[in-house]
Amino acid sequence: MTERNSAHPVAVITGTSRGLGKSLAQYFLKKDYVVAGCSRGEGAIEDKNYRHYKVDVRNEAEVRSWVRKVKSEFKKVDLLICNAGLVRSALLLSMTPSDEMESIVRTNYIGVFYVLREISKVMALRGSGRIITISSTMTLLHEEGTAVYSATKAAVTETTKVLAKELAPRGITCNVIAPAMMWTDSSEALSKGGDWQKRMLEKQIFPRLIETEEICHIADFFASPKSSAITGQVIYIGMVA
Repeated sequence: MTERNSAHPVAVITGTSRGLGKSLAQYFLKKDYVVAGCSRGEGAIEDKNYRHYKVDVRNEAEVRSWVRKVKSEFKKVDLLICNAGLVRSALLLSMTPSDEMESIVRTNYIGVFYVLREISKVMALRGSGRIITISSTMTLLHEEGTAVYSATKAAVTETTKVLAKELAPRGITCNVIAPAMMWTDSSEALSKGGDWQKRMLEKQIFPRLIETEEICHIADFFASPKSSAITGQVIYIGMVA
């Protein structure tokens, strides 16, 4: 790490190879952060202040090793955004194979748990930090075919709220962003037919796709030094809870 980078705030963001994670990484790079990103594949961002790691967040040993490397290289973590997630084809609960269920749970919840646990230790040692998890408005809609996906996102939300209480004495905030429908490679997998997007949009307060820039803006708000007393909160984008 260069001397210049050591003075920059450091953001750790999961799932940065594409989609929302990539957009979040690029946004915070423009905000003069050093970004440590990860995914199971190769990185897709070329920037002198970006460092990519190949990590399967479902693997506890890999997460521990990765966080040790981040701590060794950057000495600190100012911001964590748990974005990595998995969306699979919508199936009714009675038709969901056990391996499909376990894969979604391991990526969307267990992987988030591992990352939250390890990064929060690094933050606690310094007595400061911002943690943001990505949930979904699917937890409000109870849409057919999303039982497992919605359950994992609800678990992420609840875990973040509990962690907010646990980490508040250490000066660390924990908040949740729950976007409505974004049209990404992953969200396409939930489609059960040609009218799926139309039906989902009709259930939103603003019947349009959510832009990644809107999510980045809220992440920036939570990450701000001026948000030091805002913790345990969920911002739903495109829905009223």
